[in-house]
Amino acid sequence: MTGDGPEGLEELLDEHCASIGALTRHLREVILSARPELTERVYRGWNGLGFHHPSRGYIAAVFPRADSVAVGFEHGADLPDPHGLLEGTGKRVRYLRFKPDDSAPTHEHLIEYLDLAVA
Repeated sequence: MTGDGPEGLEELLDEHCASIGALTRHLREVILSARPELTERVYRGWNGLGFHHPSRGYIAAVFPRADSVAVGFEHGADLPDPHGLLEGTGKRVRYLRFKPDDSAPTHEHLIEYLDLAVA
């Protein structure tokens, strides 16, 4: 369904440990399964994988980090936060943070916040 990923994805993930790479790939699959209309692009300067909606434009990105993977929502500061899971204090972006051994937030939360970002 989603193939091997966009150009540059493997190079991006090679910079991280196996568990972070696997979690990033898994979150990518969750996002694209929930929203197959999204297109993706690696942003080397941001060290992330961005997702674009056909009419809403850039809506989110997955950012692998040393010990976690953040999913940033471009207009996250404007999103409702029904579960109190969004992190960040900037004027625009908010994040869900996933860790390889963590159970919260869940993938269901990711899909719910993704749907809010597209709405």
